[in-house]
Amino acid sequence: MTQTMVQLEQLDSRNPLECAAYERAFYRAFVGITSNRLIRTLWRWDLDAERLATRIPYADQTIYLTRDADRAIEMVMAVNTALRAFQSQAFGFALPDDPAGYCEMLAFFSVRRTPLTRMLRFREAVFTALNERGFQTAYGSTAARLLRFYRQFGATVLAQTEVEGEERYLLRYDLSRDWSVPERSDRLSTASAAKG
Repeated sequence: MTQTMVQLEQLDSRNPLECAAYERAFYRAFVGITSNRLIRTLWRWDLDAERLATRIPYADQTIYLTRDADRAIEMVMAVNTALRAFQSQAFGFALPDDPAGYCEMLAFFSVRRTPLTRMLRFREAVFTALNERGFQTAYGSTAARLLRFYRQFGATVLAQTEVEGEERYLLRYDLSRDWSVPERSDRLSTASAAKG
């Protein structure tokens, strides 16, 4: 793997101040998304405190993040590494029969507009860290609006369903491949983003 230029950290979920900062960043990243009604029931929203969290306990997650120059949270990928519960079941998708070597992507976001190339480097760093911990496969789910984006991140669609009129897709990522070598879709998207 090539050396990334992303300074990857893990959230200290035992620190209430760190969790509060993370939940406020999570909220800011998703509060404006009104087209995806299902995330309003999928996650735990505290509108008064402007905080957002997944329903998977922090003890079962690893939350990878980067920070900006002011040490504020920039990008996050929250991963269900225990798989005692499967977030994607909320959309009717089943937990794999043998969860050994599997994990589940719970949330991925950038608090601010971030160049695609930086997001790809972040993905590479997280996927490498997960693979080094023994995870070969990651699952996740998404709405139709973001499907193309996640395919650019290397996702394969395993299943599709409709919940309350919204299409949802079960995705699979191969964490054992060399993510420093971009797929053709990554190169095209990066070039398009640079032009646009």
